[in-house]
Amino acid sequence: MDLHNIMEDVILDYLAEILEAKKNICKCEQCKLDMACYALNKVKPMYVVSSRGIIHRQNQKRLNYQEEIDTYSIITEAVDVVSKTRRHNDIQYDAKNVIYQTEEIEYHSGDACFYNFPQIVGRVLDCQTLLPISDVEVTLNYDTSDNAVKMFNGRWKNPLTIVSQMEGLFSFWSAPEFAEKEGIQKEFQLNLKIKKEGFEEIRRFFQIRLISTKELNRFIKSENIFQIEDIYLYPEGVGEEEEFNE
Repeated sequence: MDLHNIMEDVILDYLAEILEAKKNICKCEQCKLDMACYALNKVKPMYVVSSRGIIHRQNQKRLNYQEEIDTYSIITEAVDVVSKTRRHNDIQYDAKNVIYQTEEIEYHSGDACFYNFPQIVGRVLDCQTLLPISDVEVTLNYDTSDNAVKMFNGRWKNPLTIVSQMEGLFSFWSAPEFAEKEGIQKEFQLNLKIKKEGFEEIRRFFQIRLISTKELNRFIKSENIFQIEDIYLYPEGVGEEEEFNE
């Protein structure tokens, strides 16, 4: 059964109307997506079977008056929050001329190819309680070094500090790298350094194999996640210094 949340259509319609009247704010696809996600997380979903979704949407072009006011208020809040937050400053994209930019370097190419990295996700646990652990610093590095990997944009932190609300989870999204041409496979060597006061420092080494493509992946895709096996921290003098992830 294929379900569809018609509030996605409602939010996107209202968002387009609101943005049309707004001046001097970014209206790129990334910001619009962030605004829509912010609003969708604050409204009640309305699911229909996708095959009937268009008919249902036509029959209910607008919400009732109070719902419309509430929805507009939420979307206006989303626009204000997103437009005031530093976003996508490190990666810019133009369909005719790719611009790939980090804080230190900028490339221009009309026929660029990329190695697009997946989102790297893992969890840190206490070896004694087997529970998620917080106040942990996790750094994603190149090769076997302490050279931190550049992130996709300013919203991704490296190193990252795990706080209690994160339930031991960490995630990184590396900036894409240029390739000479499309269809070339390359293996990238990376390592995670995990530190917490009173515990042994741990290294987790792993490899990611990527194939170059002409498409610059600017959005996170649920099917494009590299999962790291659970990492266990040991009190000083008890654990291992290095761990390996094949």
